Amino acid sequence: MKQIAFLVIILMMFAASVYAQPDEDVTPTPDSLQITEETEILETVVPETVVLETVVPETEVSEVDLPAEDETAPTVPNDPSSVLQVFFQSLKTGDSFMISQLISSDALDEIDLMLEVLKENLDDNEETTLSRLTTAGYTATADEIDDWSPMEYLNSTIVLPVMKARYAVYDMQIGDYSNHGNELIIPLLFSTASGLELPYQATLGKEDGQWKVTNFMGLSSFP
Repeated sequence: MKQIAFLVIILMMFAASVYAQPDEDVTPTPDSLQITEETEILETVVPETVVLETVVPETEVSEVDLPAEDETAPTVPNDPSSVLQVFFQSLKTGDSFMISQLISSDALDEIDLMLEVLKENLDDNEETTLSRLTTAGYTATADEIDDWSPMEYLNSTIVLPVMKARYAVYDMQIGDYSNHGNELIIPLLFSTASGLELPYQATLGKEDGQWKVTNFMGLSSFP
């Protein structure tokens, strides 16, 4: 009986050992797999950025584009002798600007008297008066002359060819003079190439520190 019990125990132990061994043919589950292959890491190659240099063409600056320099204004003289010389040369060339700078207010009053006479003549006989003015070289109409100021009358007269020709034939010499305050009377001698001599006395007056011409040959007799 004991032998039979012993054999049963032996069989049970053998059976237990058999069932305890792993089945070599069993395929392991994916979770038990070990990844042994090396993963190849590909290096991403970034191409170099080519920087293109922008070439800006040089801008050519022509002389026309450059601002013009301001012209120098003519210098107005203040020495009595220089005033007379410049005044005389301006009458020869018809420089109305310089004449306007060197004419005195008293001289403009005298010119205003001549202008009033001219306007009266236009009122009395416009056709005849305009014909005479046109012959002398004036281009203004009767209405324009009626609106003239003494300075406008002077400027319109200075540029006339007949007026410039009146002085072009002369040379001028300035005589000795003495300073008597704000007014100077200066002897002049006008002469021509033919030997003709014409003495005259010019008058200068000082206005705001500037010597100006009050009396000069021909200023009281416009064409």
